Amino acid sequence: MLVVTYNIQWGKGRDERVDLARIARTVAAADVICLQEVECNWREMEHADQVARLLELLPSHYAAFAPSVDIYSRDKAERARRRQYGLMTLSRWPILSARTFPLTKYPVHGNLNDQSCLHEAVIAPADQPIRIYNTHLNYLSQRQRQIQVTEVLRAIDDAPRQGGAVTGPAVPADQFGVDWMALEHHEMMQTPQPALLMGDFNMRTNSPEYGMLAGEKDSCYGRLHDCTLFADALTVMGVPEDTGQTHPEGDTAGYKRIDHIFLTAELVPHVKRAWIDEKADGSDHQPVFAEFDWGK
Repeated sequence: MLVVTYNIQWGKGRDERVDLARIARTVAAADVICLQEVECNWREMEHADQVARLLELLPSHYAAFAPSVDIYSRDKAERARRRQYGLMTLSRWPILSARTFPLTKYPVHGNLNDQSCLHEAVIAPADQPIRIYNTHLNYLSQRQRQIQVTEVLRAIDDAPRQGGAVTGPAVPADQFGVDWMALEHHEMMQTPQPALLMGDFNMRTNSPEYGMLAGEKDSCYGRLHDCTLFADALTVMGVPEDTGQTHPEGDTAGYKRIDHIFLTAELVPHVKRAWIDEKADGSDHQPVFAEFDWGK
C-alpha cells in the first residue's frame, strides 16, 4: 500500500500556474492520497470545483471531501454559491465510512486565521481495515497547534471505543434494514485500531507539538517512541529529523519538514520505505510518500 500526503496550494505551482493535472500525475501511483488546500468554488477559475476535477483526473480512486472552511457568498454576477476549501482523501479501495472533527481555532489580532479539521476515512484493502486521518493544522500559532494536537490525539485514541458512525451492539436482527435507520447488519462499520495520520501539520520536527505526537526527545536517549503515540514514517526508515524539506521556510536550525506521515505502533513493522519527493513542483509544498506491506 503506497500512501502520500500533499498540500497542493489549490494547484498553484512554483511557476505560478494552476495545474491540477500536474498534481494528479505526481500522486497517481499512490493507493491512498491525502490532499490539503483543495478548493470547491472558492475562487473564479477554470475547474473551480477542484474535487470534481481531481476525481476526473484520478478515475481509479474513490474520494471524500472535508471542507474546513464552508461559507455562503455571492460572485461578481450576484449568483449565490457555497465557497469551500479543505481536505480531500482518495483511496483505491472504497471509503467505507468518513467523518470530520473540527479543531479549535481562536482569532489572532491583526492576522487572518482559518478553521482546521481532522478527516477520518476507513478503508479495508484485502479485508485488512485501517483508519486514514487527513489534517491541516493551524499555520499561525504554536499554542493553537498544541491545542489541536491534543484534540487529534484524543479523537484518534477514542475512535475505536466510540465505534463507527452508527453503532448498535446486540440489536435484534429484525431491526436492520427497516424504519428510520434502514441499514443492513453488514453495513455497520467497525472502527479498526491501526491508523495513519497524514497532512500539513505546520510543525517542524524540533517543535514541542511534534513531540506531543511522536514522543519526547530525551537528552540522553534521543526520541522516545512511546508506543501509545505515533511514529514518523521517515524516521522509521532512518531519515534524520533535521533532514529533508517539505516547505522552503525553515527555522534558524534548518528544520524544514512540516508535512508528515505518522503511524500507530502496530504499523511500524509494515513500513517498507518512505521519502520526500523533492522534485515535485506543483505546489509550494513537497509531497511525502510511504509504502507499507498492508492489504496484500
